[in-house]
Amino acid sequence: MGLKLAIIVSLIALARCQLLPENACSDYFQYVNDGFEGLQGEVTLPSVMRGRNRIDVRLTQRGDQDPSSVGTLRPYPDEEAVRSTGGPAKFRISLRPDPSTRLLPKLSRLSYNDLLLCSASEYGPPNSFFNRFYEIHVSGQSHRPLRPLDPSSVFGLFPREQSGLEVNTLFYGTPTQTSFPSWTSVSSGGAVSPDWPQTWQTPAPAPAPARAPPQRPRATPAPPATTVFWQPPVPPQVTTTVRAPSPTRAPNRFNPQPASTPVECGREGRLSPFIHRGKEFPRGQYPWLSAIYHKESLSLAFKCGGSLISASMVITAAHCVYKMQEDRVLIGVGRYDLDDYNEDGAEMHDVRRLLWHPEFSTRVVSDADIALVTMQRPVTFNDIIGPICLWTEKESETVTKSGFIAGWGTDEFGNSKTQYPRVVEAEIASATDCISTWKASAVTERTLCAGNRDGSGPCLGDSGGGLMIRRDTHWVLRGIVSLGERGTSGRCQLSQYVLYCDLSKHLTWINENLS
Repeated sequence: MGLKLAIIVSLIALARCQLLPENACSDYFQYVNDGFEGLQGEVTLPSVMRGRNRIDVRLTQRGDQDPSSVGTLRPYPDEEAVRSTGGPAKFRISLRPDPSTRLLPKLSRLSYNDLLLCSASEYGPPNSFFNRFYEIHVSGQSHRPLRPLDPSSVFGLFPREQSGLEVNTLFYGTPTQTSFPSWTSVSSGGAVSPDWPQTWQTPAPAPAPARAPPQRPRATPAPPATTVFWQPPVPPQVTTTVRAPSPTRAPNRFNPQPASTPVECGREGRLSPFIHRGKEFPRGQYPWLSAIYHKESLSLAFKCGGSLISASMVITAAHCVYKMQEDRVLIGVGRYDLDDYNEDGAEMHDVRRLLWHPEFSTRVVSDADIALVTMQRPVTFNDIIGPICLWTEKESETVTKSGFIAGWGTDEFGNSKTQYPRVVEAEIASATDCISTWKASAVTERTLCAGNRDGSGPCLGDSGGGLMIRRDTHWVLRGIVSLGERGTSGRCQLSQYVLYCDLSKHLTWINENLS
């Protein structure tokens, strides 16, 4: 009876199993199913070194996939185990198959401390890719003996150890043809259930069909008199409040490496291709990206984006903090996953001073929509927290045709915010083109327009974020997302230009108030 039950359970599991992509990195990477967390990719390193240990993985999938298809890379079973073990160090990442082909994401690149361990070709377009990394800094106070190791000698072949967990584990080899894996039940006693045939030969699955972009509902054009803008309403001044608990620094499990040399502004955390039309980007690529929160009763609400310009100051839109009390605002730096309130490496900061431009007004479309937020304590710059360069008069000598905007704002599907930030490129319009689509009173010499007018661009929640311009290897901040048109359906009208506060016209005020 027990054997029959085991066979039935195995058959059910087999019916649900996923197709495996090519694995060109089988010495360090395998697909596993531990019975609790579902399907995962497992990276195994021979050991960790004294000092900085950074693992970067890149996975690819056919078609346009949701960012949640690939989870966060984490030490397995936890960071303490990685630090204290005398043997191989393991890291796992959760994976979801393509819903149409049932094919799991494919590993296309694995590196350790910028040393490439292996790589594979990526799928042809249309495709999606996912960059994930984890960094751990091991000090001399480790519980086990450490010795300096040469990375070129560390990553040789080494024997793999059997798992001692009493779980069903799915071990995948490197298939020569599309195949289903063999199921093996592993226990601490080493007992193995009767083997199933190792592979079932099946026709190669057809490539996932390219999916057309989701069709947005066309809103009925509204008369000019009923045009609504997506600036959030000015919050009422609070006189009697209940103070939320003072934030504490996030546990330093992520432990990003502090900068050992003077920090240069505007440097990306990692160089990688941009993905336009609102696609996610790797954590740390824009280390100045900040999140503005309002305290609402005993909860926190994400409201706007911002940009870190010094160790203690963030610049944002004035309408994001106008007439707010300092104790009602929090600043998040090093943030990436807004759904993870305990995100490793991220920091939440109280506010010491809110300073909005004296000429900002909510009664008109303001061309002074800018504010400086000073944090209670300075941050320490590292791989995921760093400042962006401010615009200078010299920068204005160069003609700029486009910029980039990153943030967590409303997406094309109507979600109030995205879990991960996204970036999009936007063309900077001339003053003539801007006036032709906006009311003349909204466009002044202290504003600028940008947008592709094709449905891509910033929306609700992206207010306060920066219009970033690339200058060789550095990024400079040109504008602040201020105003966009909103249709009667409540969706952002991204067939219209977005209005920005032009920082090049506010340099004197900014420099006078930098602390």
